[in-house]
Formats: sequence, C-alpha cells, structure tokens
Amino acid sequence: MAKPNTIFRAFQLRRYAVMLLALIVVSGCEGKSLVDDNPVFTAAPPRESLTNKSSVARAQDGEDGSDILAVSFSAAKGAPLLGNSVVAEVNGTPIFVDDLVGSLRLAIEADPGITPEQQQQILHAQVRGRLDSFVEQEIVVQALNQAIPADRQKLIDKSLEEPFQKVVADIKQDRKLETNAQLDEALAQEGLSIALLRESFIRIQKVQGYLSTLAPADDLVDRIELVNYYKEHREDFTNEERIRWQEISVVFSSHGGRDGAEEVMAKVVTELQAGSDFSELAVKYSDALSAEKRGDMGWLQRGGLADKDLEKRLFELKPGEMTRVFVRDDRFDVFRVVNHEFANTTPFAEVQREIEQKIIQERQIAARKKVLEDLKAKATVVTMFDDAPRESLK
Repeated sequence: MAKPNTIFRAFQLRRYAVMLLALIVVSGCEGKSLVDDNPVFTAAPPRESLTNKSSVARAQDGEDGSDILAVSFSAAKGAPLLGNSVVAEVNGTPIFVDDLVGSLRLAIEADPGITPEQQQQILHAQVRGRLDSFVEQEIVVQALNQAIPADRQKLIDKSLEEPFQKVVADIKQDRKLETNAQLDEALAQEGLSIALLRESFIRIQKVQGYLSTLAPADDLVDRIELVNYYKEHREDFTNEERIRWQEISVVFSSHGGRDGAEEVMAKVVTELQAGSDFSELAVKYSDALSAEKRGDMGWLQRGGLADKDLEKRLFELKPGEMTRVFVRDDRFDVFRVVNHEFANTTPFAEVQREIEQKIIQERQIAARKKVLEDLKAKATVVTMFDDAPRESLK
C-alpha cells in the first residue's frame, strides 16, 4: 500500500479541480453565449490540443512508426498506462492519458515513495473517474469547433481571461499568496500550474457556453408556477428554531481537583451576580476551547445536543438569561443564551425573485442536458473500459 502522505499528494489534483469548478461558480461565470444572432459557421481548424507533445517527445516510436501508444480496448488490458497512451476515441479523435491526468501523472512518477504498480493503480483509478466527463466535453468541443470560426474562438478565449483572473485571485486569497509566481510555485508541488488551470477553465466555460447557445431556455415564469414552486419547496424558505449560546467551563484537573475548580466557579458566579460581562468572564476563567471566542458556542438547533435536559433548558431561556451551574464528573459548566430565533417561513413576496431565478436555472440545466444527450447519441465513442461494467456514455 502507498504511504498516507503519498496517497494524499496523488489525489491533491482532484481537490484543486473541485476548487476550480467551485470558483467558476463563485465568480459568476457559468458559460457565456458563444454565438451572436447571425453567426458565420466555418469548418474547424485542425485540432492540436491532444497531440500531447511533451509525452510524445519522451516516448519511443512504436512498431508502426507512430509515437502514439494506443491502448487495446479489448485485449492487452495489462499494458501500462503512459502519458501518450490512448484511453478513448471520440469520433476517431484520440484522448490520451495526459489529457485527463497529465499533471497528476508527472507528480506521482516523480515521487520515489510510489512503486510502479501503485502508479498504475492510481492512474487507472483517476482515468476511470474522469473519462466520462472528459468525453462529454470532447463531444461538445468537436461540435463547437465545427460551428464556430477560429477567429471567433480566439475572441472567446480572450473574453474569458478576465473571469479566469478572478478565479486566480480567489485561489491566491484562499492560500494567502500575493503573486502569480508564488501561486505557480505552490501549485507546482501538486503538479499543477496557472496555465493548466487556465486551460481547464476555458474548456469548461466554452463547453457550458456552447450548450447554453444551443439550448436557450424560456426566461418567462408566470405567477402560478412561482406560487406552486413556493408551496412545493416551502421547507427551503423556512428557518428552524435555534439559539446562540455561550459557556464557561471550569475543569477539575486544571485547578488541582474539584475543590480548586469549585473555588474558581464560585468566583464566576459571584461576578456574574454582580453584573460582570459573561463574555469577559469566559475569557478570564473558562478552561474550554470556546474561551478563545469569548465563550461563543455558535448556533444550536433543536435535537443538536446529546444532553437533552440541557437542551430543553436552553430553549426555555430568554436571550441574556443563564442556566444554573451544572456539575459534571470532571468539571463545572454554566451557560448563557445570547439569541433565540424561532422557526419562521419567509413570505412569498420576499423570495419571489429568488424562486424565479431557480426555475429559470433549472430550465437551463434541463435544456443543456437534452442538447448534450442529443450530441452524445450521434457520437461514436470507444474507451478502454468498454468491456468493464460501467455506466454507459450514451
């Protein structure tokens, strides 16, 4: 088995792929419309994105003189996956290992802690996990290349640079980095780079944008549909009852035993009765980790505590009121309710616009899914996993 830290590094790329997709949504870029009302369609220029030059340059020529090492889709299942191994074909266009996991492959091959057998296990698992999604993207990309002139595609790529820079800025903020050079250096440790993120971002945006172009959804929603949605999803607009609470906990072992802890809690009670601020006393006396947050325990919903007696008492208190001192096996506790929000449903008028946007978004997703299914039905797809039990691409 691979070492835990080795496995962690091997799967870091997936984490950044997820983060990239999340940041795409956060940045508000869900796929631009890629054609205007009167587009000029021309045949696509020769496709170069899958030539895999870095891998091909490192590979030895095959028997047929080709640098492409194709994986047999029915035999030779034990053949090792290399960067330029073909794992699928979409309408005759090859998809290489490195198109799916190139940066990850380089990272695990450079890790001396991963054996060749483990490398293959990771590569097979990653290729299997990513192939369906990439094949779907490739089907759309091929359709786009046939429909959108090359010069217009360059303009589209250029228009996506600004939202991509927003993604980069968000990643740097998340990782507390100042410059692109620092980010590139950090990403390089996981086999990533800003250039790779840009390529993925642009590809995803173009795919989603083209699907949206082919599947415009009606953006008019009548009131009856809005009201019905509100009734059917009423729970989505209802807040559960909850309280915000604080604690002061005095632990026996922190004060030489129960007697010492009792003396400290007695001081707490005396000062509370004298009007001292609960938050300040939590910082001063509490032994719980919450002391760093002035005793704050966050929000609590009904059913959230294992101690049902304590929960019942807390929900009976008004904001500002405190419990008695609870005597535990190893500590004394006292609690205070800061705020109490009762269950309530937001009125329809206040969420009408939100509901309208949800309905339109659902229509758009359904329309894009229908177009994608139609494109997939017309495509010829062969993969190295076709003989294995797996969900069909069509």
